[in-house]
Amino acid sequence: MNQLLRNRQFLLLLGGQSVSIFGDQIYYIGLMWTIMKQTGSTMSLGMSVICMTLPSIFVMPWAGVMADRNIKKQILMITDFVRGLMMLMLVVLTMNGHFSLLMINLVLVIISAMNAFFSPALSSTLPLVIDRNNLSKGNSIFEFIRRFSAILGPAIGGILISILSISAVFALNGLSFIISFFFSLFLKIPLVSQPEHGESFLMRFKEGFFYTLRMKRLLCLTLVGGVIINFFLAPIEVFLVAISHQLKFGSAGLGWLDAAISIGALLGSLTILFGHISNQIRLAVIGLVLEGAALILVGLFPGFIPLVVFLGLLGLGISFASIGISTTYQLITEDDKRGRVNSFNGMLGTCTVPLGTLFGSFLTSKLSVAWILVGFGLIVSSSGMTLYFPFKEKLQTTRKVSTY
Repeated sequence: MNQLLRNRQFLLLLGGQSVSIFGDQIYYIGLMWTIMKQTGSTMSLGMSVICMTLPSIFVMPWAGVMADRNIKKQILMITDFVRGLMMLMLVVLTMNGHFSLLMINLVLVIISAMNAFFSPALSSTLPLVIDRNNLSKGNSIFEFIRRFSAILGPAIGGILISILSISAVFALNGLSFIISFFFSLFLKIPLVSQPEHGESFLMRFKEGFFYTLRMKRLLCLTLVGGVIINFFLAPIEVFLVAISHQLKFGSAGLGWLDAAISIGALLGSLTILFGHISNQIRLAVIGLVLEGAALILVGLFPGFIPLVVFLGLLGLGISFASIGISTTYQLITEDDKRGRVNSFNGMLGTCTVPLGTLFGSFLTSKLSVAWILVGFGLIVSSSGMTLYFPFKEKLQTTRKVSTY
């Protein structure tokens, strides 16, 4: 922990991203509220959500290739600057009262594309500026900030909308991106080896794709973390809404259930930050098993207090699994291929989440939510156990923190 606090490059990344992540959470609730208020149409809201996610799928292959070049700092700076400009454009649109859903969706498409570039660049940068022994702790700090912002950000966003205006929310998020841009100005990211002869985009993309397929451990992590878990955890909000409706918990009760997951995830990130993690893949397996067990318990014990406790356990498992899997990705992937691997995994996750949500919603209309949760829990726990085989030696051996 002390080494991280003395690491200037990590602190620059952390400072910029802390402000940016918090600004995003404040802005998201404001954006959804504005679209719904102005249009009164859930279809319009759904179209805007698509504009926030779909473009990144098409951009990610190129973004991953770019992130593996020695221009990570430039990518971080440009994407922050462009996203800041887009937020200021939303300020102008909302201040003048000229609400245009078309213009807002166009801005969201550009922001989605910038996010697709930013994510692999950041993920590829962290292992270059943090010592391997502290990588999981660095990831846990970012996880803590994301979870804390997810709890506090929407509440502050709602307050700002009621006291000031939606324009103030957009302006605040735009300012957060500009602040992050200035933090990135002072970054010094180590260079990674590059091919002696220039290769085309297609060649470099294919290299990253087949690299993932050839490495059994990497492929297994991608299938478990990028596909199975995203698919079966995606509809959790649908299940919680259905449970709250059936048991008459009301909106306040639903809010507590959601908060329990975030609080559990916060505790998980703090446990990793201040604990001693000797094996990253073991952490991931424990997290996945906890996730599955929590889903089963939520299905079997539907009382309010048990649900809060078990959903807290789910959040704890999500944090363990997320940090364990992401750190293992970073440790076992070569420096010059992390961007492409991250983008490939991101593409799978972006595609899998809406499919999982649709599948869960369909099952909810046909079956008891309790039995769906039990079935999903068994699948999630089993997927965690499948990591035993490719990582068998690592799970059977306790080594230093730098092992995975």
